[in-house]
Amino acid sequence: MAYWIKLNYERNTYVIDLDRVTAFCYVPNARVSFALLDGNTTIVVTQQSDPDTYQMILDYVEKRTGYGLP
Repeated sequence: MAYWIKLNYERNTYVIDLDRVTAFCYVPNARVSFALLDGNTTIVVTQQSDPDTYQMILDYVEKRTGYGLP
């Protein structure tokens, strides 16, 4: 089952199926990034800029992998 989120990034609105993202990059300063399937767009979500989406991504990664990120 797909896990869709909607987020605003650089004045664009994206609806993303997190199940189709191949890798997430977590940086300890509260940043999560991932590339879209087109390979040209990298989305960076920070806890300060979009706390709800940031938490949804962390919850998704923990649910799918069993690994909790701080």
